[in-house]
Amino acid sequence: MDRLELHDVEYGDCTVLVGRDNSVLMVDCGSVSRYTRQDETEIDRRFEAIFSRYDGARQRQFLLTHCHRDHMNGFLKKLRRDPGYFDRVYIPALPAAERGANPILEFAVFSHFFSAPQSDFAQINTTCLRLFSLLDETVGPERLFTLRAGDVFAFDGVFYAVLSPEPAGFPFDPLLSEAAEAMNVCLASPFHTGCEAEFLRVKDEFLRIFERCQRAFAPSDRETPGRRRVLLDALGDLWDRLEAMRADITRSPAAPDIREILDRPVLRTLYTETLNDLSLVFHNVRTGGAGNTDILMTGDVSGAVLSRLAPKLYDGYYAVKAPHHGTESHYSAVLGDLAVAHLLISNGDYHAGGEISARYTDMECIKHCTNPGACAWFRTAGSCCNRLLRCYEQSDAGRLTLRCPAAGGNRRTPCNIYVFSHNGARGCHCD
Repeated sequence: MDRLELHDVEYGDCTVLVGRDNSVLMVDCGSVSRYTRQDETEIDRRFEAIFSRYDGARQRQFLLTHCHRDHMNGFLKKLRRDPGYFDRVYIPALPAAERGANPILEFAVFSHFFSAPQSDFAQINTTCLRLFSLLDETVGPERLFTLRAGDVFAFDGVFYAVLSPEPAGFPFDPLLSEAAEAMNVCLASPFHTGCEAEFLRVKDEFLRIFERCQRAFAPSDRETPGRRRVLLDALGDLWDRLEAMRADITRSPAAPDIREILDRPVLRTLYTETLNDLSLVFHNVRTGGAGNTDILMTGDVSGAVLSRLAPKLYDGYYAVKAPHHGTESHYSAVLGDLAVAHLLISNGDYHAGGEISARYTDMECIKHCTNPGACAWFRTAGSCCNRLLRCYEQSDAGRLTLRCPAAGGNRRTPCNIYVFSHNGARGCHCD
């Protein structure tokens, strides 16, 4: 890897690995913001500036960690305007449930048909369900791959292993599973005389084919092109049949009860946090000693997930992406024990998920933040938390970050990690 680039997209994520051969792997690209707060630039213009930066890349790959808009809406907009931009796309494969369908997918279907159409909850879920069809129509099935724990992919001559989510055995919260079952029961009453039974039958078949698509597009279990085509066509046909029932099913006597379940705040929060915990987590396959290719990407997983993964993690990562924008709610002591050299934090002036955890700013590593607007340290001290830290990528066995060439305006950093905002690049100093 030649360098690592973080892009300021306000409260969102966009991290790019740039290869020595000028290939790129973009990990997520999205934001919850409409504007960059520093100069009120529309966020879509930031996305376009980011994509334009890599127009000349030899190859462009994209990896989506999970289906939240702060990780994917810039990517989806680019696909609709320029479907040939990415040469390969990786998406997460959701784990199978012990019994029945994955409750996240169940919630997605019910939310799509019964939630208020313009709610964030409904829009996120719709995208999750339509991802296969959308990518089939844009990048094409030959360039689409699903990933889950145990899969390996390559970039710039380095192999990367997916650590999470596992194919099965994910500890879904019982409240989520019970609520999904309750919504199914609402439509299963023998007293219904409309399309409820048919809707349930087609929905179950759609989810069964969806899970088969997840396996069919995996690097390790990849089906033949013809078989993948059959599955994609079946998935699209089943979705069309569900949509054809929309008017009738939303008038079902069961609809108010389903909406009441979907509107429960505890379930909405649980759904969102479960999607976070189903983020793709991956790192390079270490073939020798520690080096600057040792990178851990964490999506938005919680500390509980990182604790389960701890036995698989390396000691001495060169760079680690702090989960969930570095917020306190997803802080993990596991990261503090890994002897990290560089910590990557993507946050913004509009910090929807909370401020950057003070426990990250206290870590003895160099922090690279896209925006200090959510940093209490910066507000209180008026300076960057890196100012008195040593960076061992500099000459003479490490110098204070103040001696880094980037601190003096040089465009090249010894660590080869950069942050790009709307007005250019900077090193590790947010002041």
